[in-house]
Amino acid sequence: MWHRLAAVVGLALAAGSASAQQNNVYSKAIPPEKAVLDRLNLRTEWSVVVPVEGNRDTLSQVQTIGDQVFVQTRTGTLAAIDALTGRVQWTAQLGNGTSWTAYPVAANANFVFAAHVTKLYAFYRYTGVTEFVTELGTTPTTGLVADNEAVYCVLGTRSGSVGSHRIVVFQTPAPIVVTAPARGETDPLKQGAAKTGANPVDDLVARYAPGTNPAQYDTFDQRVASRTVGAPVGGGAGTKTPSLSTLPSVSPPYSLDNRAPAPSLNVVPSLRQPYRIQNDSGRYIQQSASLSTIPPSVGAAMRLSDLRPKGVEPKLRWEYGLSARVLYPLTLTPTRVWGVTDDNGIFALSKQRGRDERVVAEVSERLMSAMPAAPVASGTTHYIPFANGTLIAIDATGGNLSGGVSPRWRSDPGGLNNHSPFVTKTHLYAAGDNTGVVCLNRATGDIVWRSDNSADRVIGANEELVYIRDRQGRFLVYDAKRPTDPARQKSAPLGSANFSDFNINVVNTASDRVYLAADNGLIVCLRDAAAKYAKPVTIWPPPEVNRINVIGVDTQPGKGGMGNEPKKDTEPKKEPAPKSDSEPKKDPGAKSDSEPKKQ
Repeated sequence: MWHRLAAVVGLALAAGSASAQQNNVYSKAIPPEKAVLDRLNLRTEWSVVVPVEGNRDTLSQVQTIGDQVFVQTRTGTLAAIDALTGRVQWTAQLGNGTSWTAYPVAANANFVFAAHVTKLYAFYRYTGVTEFVTELGTTPTTGLVADNEAVYCVLGTRSGSVGSHRIVVFQTPAPIVVTAPARGETDPLKQGAAKTGANPVDDLVARYAPGTNPAQYDTFDQRVASRTVGAPVGGGAGTKTPSLSTLPSVSPPYSLDNRAPAPSLNVVPSLRQPYRIQNDSGRYIQQSASLSTIPPSVGAAMRLSDLRPKGVEPKLRWEYGLSARVLYPLTLTPTRVWGVTDDNGIFALSKQRGRDERVVAEVSERLMSAMPAAPVASGTTHYIPFANGTLIAIDATGGNLSGGVSPRWRSDPGGLNNHSPFVTKTHLYAAGDNTGVVCLNRATGDIVWRSDNSADRVIGANEELVYIRDRQGRFLVYDAKRPTDPARQKSAPLGSANFSDFNINVVNTASDRVYLAADNGLIVCLRDAAAKYAKPVTIWPPPEVNRINVIGVDTQPGKGGMGNEPKKDTEPKKEPAPKSDSEPKKDPGAKSDSEPKKQ
C-alpha cells in the first residue's frame, strides 16, 4: 500500500515541478512603473507584446531601421512595428514554424529582406506584401545588407566546392509605383504612365501574369536546358527522342488513333534518368517510349504543360567566393562592399563588375590583430574595433590593393572591444565585456571619459544623455558629453534602475528612443521626458550606401557619376575643449569635416 502512496506523491511532486518549470520559462517582465521612470526623467511612449508560441519560442532579433522596428522570433515569425506609435503594421511567417537561427534583416527604401534556412524573402516594408521568395542553395552565415539596388548575402559554400564562404548579390526588382494625378488629368494611370513611361497596371500584369515572368539562369546547365522550352516537342530542338506529337496522350498504352499501336515504342521502367530497358519479368509493369538516347523534349513537354503562375525572381548580379570565413555582416558605401574575415583580413569589393565581367577586389589587407566585434558605419566612415584595445576610423571610399587602408585616426581605449561601437553626432562609444564604456571624440578619437567596468553595453542615446546596461541588467544613465570626475576622466551614472527582467538587449541606432525587450515578447519604448524629444530625433548619422545618379552624365568612376559625386564627410565638427586641464586641447588649424568640400 505504501508503494502506491509513494507513487502518488512522486507523481504529484513531478507535476508540481513541471508546472513550476513551465511557469518560469520566460521572464516576468512588466512595463516599468511611472515612479521609477520619473527618477530617470523618462516616460513610456508605447508597449507591445509579440506573441511567442510554446516554451521553445522567444524573441531572437529586435532591430530598429528608420521609422520601423523589426522583430523576429525563434520559430520564424517576422513582425514590423511602427516605431512612433507601436502599432504592428504586418507579420509574416518564415519557413514552417521550426526553430532556427535568426539573422538580422536588411531594408532599403521599398523592401525588407529576411533569410530563413536556405530561402531569401523580400517584403514591401510598409505593407508586408511578399515580393519574392527565392532559394539560396545554402544557409546564410551572417545578417543581410541592402541598398536601393541589390541585397547582399554571405552564404556557406555549396557541397563539393572549395573555399569557405561566398558573397551572393541579387538585384532587387523595381517597385510598382502609382503616382497621383496632376492638375488637369483625371486618370491617375495615365499620369503615372506619363511620368514613369509605363502604365502601372501593365507593369503589374507583366510582372505577375502566369508564364510571362522571364526565368533567370544562374548556371550554364540551366541555360542549355531552357533552349528546348520553346521548341516543338519531338526533335524540333535537335533531340533524338521519338516524335510523340501525334499521340493523343503520353500515358500508356500509346496509340495514334486509339486503335493502332504507336510505332517504335520500347519498354523503359520510368521517365527518370538513367533510362533503361526493362527485363522480361517487368515488361508488363509500364510501357513507355524509347527515351534511352536524349530526353530533353519530354522535359520540354512537361514544362510547357505547367500552367502554374511563376512568381517574381530576383536577378543574380554577381557572386564572389572566399577562402576565409566572413565573420560579420557586410558594410556598404555607394561603390564598395566591405567585409571582415577570420584570418584578421579586411577586404573591399566593387559593387559593379569590371570590364571582363569579373568582380573587382579594390582592397585586401591582413591586419595584425583580430576584430572581435562587427565594424559600424556612419556616412562613408567605418569604425573598426580590435582585440588589442585599439579602435580606428577609416575612409571607406579610400584605400587600394597596394597601399591598403589608411586610418583617419587611431585611438587606444583599451579593453576587449567585443561590442560594436555606438556612434552619435559628436561622440563614439567603445565597449567590451567587463571593461566598461569609453567615450571618444568622433572627430579626433580622443578619450573623453570612462565608465566603471561593469557598465559595458550602450543601448541608446540622445543629445545630452547616453543609456547603458551593466552585466546585472541594471539600467544606467550617463552624461553624454562630459565626465563627472574630469581629473581622472571617469564618469558615474546620473541615475539607475533595475530592469533585469528585460533580458534581451536592443541597440537603437535609428533615433533617441530606448527599447526594453524580454523573452516573453514584451517590448517597451521609452523616451526622454523633455518636450524636444516628443518626436524622434536622429542620433546616429546613417551610413551612405546608395549611389547618386547624375542625369545626363556618364556614371562611370572618374567621370562625375558613381564614385565621383560630391563627397560628404560625416565626421562632426570639433567642439571646443571643456574648461579642464584633463580635456584634450583643440587644434586651431584643424579643418571641419562636417561641411561638404567645395567643388
